[in-house]
Amino acid sequence: MVKMIAMVKKKEGLSIEEFAQYWYLKHAPLATKLVPQSVTAGWKKYLQNYALSLNGKAHAPYDGVAEIYFSDLAAFWKWNDWYYSEDGKALRDDEDNFMDRSQTVVIIAEEKMVIGDATG
Repeated sequence: MVKMIAMVKKKEGLSIEEFAQYWYLKHAPLATKLVPQSVTAGWKKYLQNYALSLNGKAHAPYDGVAEIYFSDLAAFWKWNDWYYSEDGKALRDDEDNFMDRSQTVVIIAEEKMVIGDATG
């Protein structure tokens, strides 16, 4: 399984709650609307993970992690080509509303199950 893992930091001035709400309630629906079915056909799953503050004592170096699972590497490249195209500009521009894109770290990975349920 190929997946894209993007570690993101919230835009300065937003609370963690505002960041998470915007990402989930505004950005995700926009992605659903803008990304063509020919691109999402190769997606297996899209997850958003939000960092938790544990008893106010610890905070992760990133505020969230996005994971997009692809059927194969060709499906990732189809996504990548769309995202960086003129058609993907509106989605990229929206990211500036809730995240600091200059701090984003992206990893393209091959997942290997060690322990767990393969059905997710």
